[in-house]
Amino acid sequence: MSAGSIAYFAYGSNMCPEQMAERCPGGKAIGSAELHNWEFLINIRTYATIETKHKSTTHGVLWTLTKKHIATLDEYEAVEEEMYYKKTLKVLHEGKPIEALVYIDPVCERGASDSIYMKNILNGAKFFKLPKDYILQLENKWRKNIF
Repeated sequence: MSAGSIAYFAYGSNMCPEQMAERCPGGKAIGSAELHNWEFLINIRTYATIETKHKSTTHGVLWTLTKKHIATLDEYEAVEEEMYYKKTLKVLHEGKPIEALVYIDPVCERGASDSIYMKNILNGAKFFKLPKDYILQLENKWRKNIF
C-alpha cells in the first residue's frame, strides 16, 4: 500500500465494486480477505454487521482508501450518529496479516435484509470470488431470512 493510504475491510454491501466506485471514486480493491473469529450477520436494523464468534470466519474485500474516502464512508455508515463504529482488526490477505479498518454495527440481534441490499453483498462476494461455500451460505441464509 502507498503512503497515506488506509486498508479497509468490507464484508457487506461495500464489497460491491459499483457501490464503492460511487462512494469512493479512485479507491482500489486489493482483493479478497478473511477475518477470523468474527461472524457475519444481518441485524434487526436490516444492515450487515459482524460479531465475535470463536472459529467463525467472515470473508470480504480489502480496499485501499484515502482519508477523504474514509470521511465519506463515515457519513454513509452514520458513525457520528453511532449506527456504526470503526475498529482496526487484523485480516488475512493471501495468507498475510494486514491491519484494516472495519465498520461494525453494535446491534447484533438478528434480522432480515431487503433484496437490493443483499444483492449488492452477493454481487461483491461473487465479483471478488469469495469461497463458494461462503457465498452459498449467504444465499441460503438470505432466502430463509435467518442471519
